[in-house]
Amino acid sequence: MSKTFFDFESGDLSLDFANTKSWHASQKSVEHLSSYADIVTWGQEADLITAALAHQILNQAAEQPEKASNAYDHAILFREALYNIYSSLYAREPVPPDDLALVNSIARKAMAGLELVSERTKFRWEWTPGISGIDTILWPVARAAAELLTSDKLLRVRECEDDRGCGTLFIDQSKNHSRRWCSMDSCGNRAKARRHQAKIQST
Repeated sequence: MSKTFFDFESGDLSLDFANTKSWHASQKSVEHLSSYADIVTWGQEADLITAALAHQILNQAAEQPEKASNAYDHAILFREALYNIYSSLYAREPVPPDDLALVNSIARKAMAGLELVSERTKFRWEWTPGISGIDTILWPVARAAAELLTSDKLLRVRECEDDRGCGTLFIDQSKNHSRRWCSMDSCGNRAKARRHQAKIQST
């Protein structure tokens, strides 16, 4: 796809999925996954599914709208659970048990949906044939979350500290691990300008 509508700059697939709602920590959040089709588009842009598979999944959804609606609701709950877990960890607060239970339920299905495939003297993980619908998208996200939550990289997961409630999650890859903003072009610049203005007013 030549044009992308979603941001994939967090440094981890599960964080990218959690970031599909903007201003997540504010009272005026902006939803970017407003439909089943939006989740399919995200999966395609994340290179989790091909255009042909995306078309197939959408056809299945059109044939079973109630099932697709339930799958969409489940995916959004999963997205919110991921955000709540990472946000709580960054704030040094207890992880919500219900959110962890939901992530675990999807992660278990994802792990069970993997199989080892040999390629000469090497092996790799592949998804077992028959995975369909949004599961084709959520399972790789759940696997990425499981890997991040059990890795040393978890210590570098940050949430944008913009006081308006940006809430964007990312892995801090700066040399001194001091990154506080989603981007210096947006929230970071605003914070810098506010500090400068406060300094002027105090003199």
